Amino acid sequence: MSSEFGRKVQIVIDKMRGKRRRFDPNQIFSVSPRDARKRVRASGELERLFYTHEGRIAHKWHHYLGIYEQHFQPLRDTLGHAPRILELGVSRGGSLQLWRKYFGLDARIVGIDIDAACANQVDPGSFVVIGEQSDPAVLAAAIERLGGGVDIVIDDGSHIGRDQIASFEYLYPRLSVHGLYACEDIQCCYSSEHEGGYRRAGTFVEYAKGLIDRLHAWHLDGELKTNFMEFARVTYGIFFYLDLIVIEKRSIKMPFHVQMGKDY
Repeated sequence: MSSEFGRKVQIVIDKMRGKRRRFDPNQIFSVSPRDARKRVRASGELERLFYTHEGRIAHKWHHYLGIYEQHFQPLRDTLGHAPRILELGVSRGGSLQLWRKYFGLDARIVGIDIDAACANQVDPGSFVVIGEQSDPAVLAAAIERLGGGVDIVIDDGSHIGRDQIASFEYLYPRLSVHGLYACEDIQCCYSSEHEGGYRRAGTFVEYAKGLIDRLHAWHLDGELKTNFMEFARVTYGIFFYLDLIVIEKRSIKMPFHVQMGKDY
């Protein structure tokens, strides 16, 4: 049974029972594993791993996989040590298994979740710290579990702006010099259920738009330049994708431009 047909059947059953279901706008995009495998011809390693995954439930938008491959593969190939990965939001533990498959047995992987039951949703070698993703003490404990540093952060936690911003502001300065910071489910920034709305202040998408100004601190003056240069000197780029924002950290020297060739 396809996920769309099953959804319609469930709606009819609920109406007959007099039960009102809360509408989830993301449900219209849901596809069953069977239907997804029919649609998708895996074009990368991460897609192949995801669509052959039979462990704990891992829930990702399909288009994330290619994006992550684009950013993860160069880091994995050049990092020089086993990657240290922190995921905010563990749920049923499947994505931690996916990262283990992709980054290898030596990768250090830690998750954070508010649900104490998640501590039992990980394999040996991975760990879960229980607590709020916005709590500096919880974030510090997670980094300690990783050995004192972090190379990749994936925020799939509360999807609420104030939590996402608090996590970013604590973790980004502590991210390694070639690290990656990803914030998933940006569509929730437009949802009132997640304290969001179109161009609503306090959402992560609006916050990230402000990071673009910081990235261009080289071209600013006065107090703005002073305040923003710390971010500009360590940030290679901010990548806005559908439902996903990825920020690449890298040591940046003063930019310059050159004219090559001859006038004829």
